[in-house]
Amino acid sequence: MRQAMMDYFTKAFKFTGRSTRKDYWVPNIVYGLIGIGLSIFKAPIKVQNALAVIFTVPMIALTSRRYQDTGISGWLQLPQLLSFLLLPVVFMSFVKRWMKAAAITIIALFSIMGFILTLLPSDGDNEYGKCP
Repeated sequence: MRQAMMDYFTKAFKFTGRSTRKDYWVPNIVYGLIGIGLSIFKAPIKVQNALAVIFTVPMIALTSRRYQDTGISGWLQLPQLLSFLLLPVVFMSFVKRWMKAAAITIIALFSIMGFILTLLPSDGDNEYGKCP
């Protein structure tokens, strides 16, 4: 667990290479627990937002390396990230109900696809490097 967290921070801006499932899930779980802890102890929203900004690029890099470990381009997370731009549509009062449902469906489908891709096993040696 310690090594996975060290790799997360030392490879924070490295978008090439590969990361195992453990290397991916340990920082995600730790980050989630930190977020829950900050909410429970009512940390100021500015602190929560600052941590979210700090962890965003390293998390995108980690996801890119995880996708590459399964033999898929890290660029495939781009539609998942861009789908969240549809989120404001859900809260606009003048938008029709079917458009809100479509936006939620698109966001959900891309999120589920991303989740499944992170669960795939390592692909052995591939074009992105040797099996970690």
